[in-house]
Amino acid sequence: MMKGKARLMVFAMIIMLWIQPALAEAAEEKEEDVLVLYTTTDGEVNADVRLLDMALGAFADTITFKNAADVEAGDTEGKSHIFYYGVTKETLPGRTAEVIDTFNGPVTAIGYNTAELGGGFDFVGPAICGTVTALSMPGKPDKTRQIEPHELDGITIEEGTRVIVEGLGAETKQPVIVENQGHYHVAVDSLVPPFSTYFSQVLYEIFDEEAPDDTPAFIRLEDIHPMADPEQLMDVAELLKEHNIPYMMAVIPVYTHPETGEELHFSDSPKVLQALRYMQDNGGSVVLHGYTHQFRDSETGEGFEFWDVEHDMPIYHGQEENPDMRTEADFDSPEDYEVWQEENLAFEREYIEKRLTRGIQELANYGLYPLAFEAPHYTMSQNGYNVVSDYFSTYVGQVQLHDKDWRTMETTPLASNPTFFHGMNLLPETLSYVHPDDEQAVQKMMDRVHQYQVTDGGMAGGFYHPYLGVERLEKLLGEMEQIPNVEWMDLKEMENTTSAENVVISSGDGTIDTTIDRTGLMTASLDYPVYHAKVLAQKSMWGIAGVGMSAVLLFGVYAVRQRKKEEDIHHG
Repeated sequence: MMKGKARLMVFAMIIMLWIQPALAEAAEEKEEDVLVLYTTTDGEVNADVRLLDMALGAFADTITFKNAADVEAGDTEGKSHIFYYGVTKETLPGRTAEVIDTFNGPVTAIGYNTAELGGGFDFVGPAICGTVTALSMPGKPDKTRQIEPHELDGITIEEGTRVIVEGLGAETKQPVIVENQGHYHVAVDSLVPPFSTYFSQVLYEIFDEEAPDDTPAFIRLEDIHPMADPEQLMDVAELLKEHNIPYMMAVIPVYTHPETGEELHFSDSPKVLQALRYMQDNGGSVVLHGYTHQFRDSETGEGFEFWDVEHDMPIYHGQEENPDMRTEADFDSPEDYEVWQEENLAFEREYIEKRLTRGIQELANYGLYPLAFEAPHYTMSQNGYNVVSDYFSTYVGQVQLHDKDWRTMETTPLASNPTFFHGMNLLPETLSYVHPDDEQAVQKMMDRVHQYQVTDGGMAGGFYHPYLGVERLEKLLGEMEQIPNVEWMDLKEMENTTSAENVVISSGDGTIDTTIDRTGLMTASLDYPVYHAKVLAQKSMWGIAGVGMSAVLLFGVYAVRQRKKEEDIHHG
């Protein structure tokens, strides 16, 4: 009998050894395919839903969005998770609850209408609103943070429900994120900081992912254009090199004078160009920060290149044109309105494509290779992000969330791949910057680090203007180097791809590879061959000068020898 059991055990071990590699491979290939159901005022994806998109983009491979009122049973097929976001209060059809009730994976409900989502959420009920001044995670004292007073919709929970995040008030504790049998409820109506940091931390649990130990960080040197001070650039570069910190350089290829309209390129500022090349070779990675960083007559570095801030709308018109401000009500039919909208989007696409192409080509012509993009002032339409994704695989900065108000922008704690970025990776900026007129700016940035460390692996990314000099940068670096397990991001170590006509740039493992059609590049604009002709002329002039100096030196040597010979003859 024992021999038979032993044989079975040996056989079982052989089977396990045989299938273990296949199981491991299957685990590695596990796809997180998420269905997001939402309820919004107009039934469309809005800024709040895009905030959720940004958070989920750090974990999910695929995200599908659907109005909760339109969901069908087949929509959950192959899905690993369901998230419902009730942005507005609404009565949902019974079909929505039926679909959710029959789903076997984790379900997360955010905001309103949780009672409409079926029996799985019977453990949650309404309660009186309460004001909280801190957030915490029970059992994790390092995750407690003070916040500005915030009124939350109160909830009651059944016994056996686990409180993951709670709000702390003067005399009360209030559940904020709770779980019961694989159903999660998030009792907030918007996923903005500080709630976004706690939500992203809980996503590690929801997606059954191990949280990282390190804190990724980056410094971006902002608004470097042809009128920058080359000595200041070199001072900053040397300091960062001394600290052995890789960094990003937000580069603007063209400076436009706000009064005269005169354009200056890096070919007009050889010392700035020399500094940028040195920086690229010694820890810096170029980020294209627009082409001129201005629209109409604003100064480079101050303007909104991809957004008409004066009329708070996308670029649907020329710089000297008055925008067409019509709405759908001004058209005879929805079809006419749709045609007009398509014309606007086509104009915007052509405008953005021209500037991205010029920016990439011009920098490549100078030997500068942009690995990512940052929109000036982070302002860009949803169509704009789609266009940029055709040129760049990586975006750095904050994100504008809809086309109605440029001020509706936000960030997210983790590097992400949101669906509205159309395949681009987002490296979020979380710390803001060293404001020139704020002596407490560095401390405020470190306060933000503390907030974003609620999320394990939360990004610590901010920017600095080189014209401020090295003293304040040294202070900032000294503080950031104290972040526990800080890991400085290096774009060259990451896989990035930038492409435009005649130029393909890629990076990875610390190197930059380029494929450049020099002939095509030279024919794309007269500026490119003119620049190389100017460089050749300068080298030729130095060569001629060198020959002249050599002749003078040889003549001097000859004259000295002749004089010495004559003296020897005279004395002899």
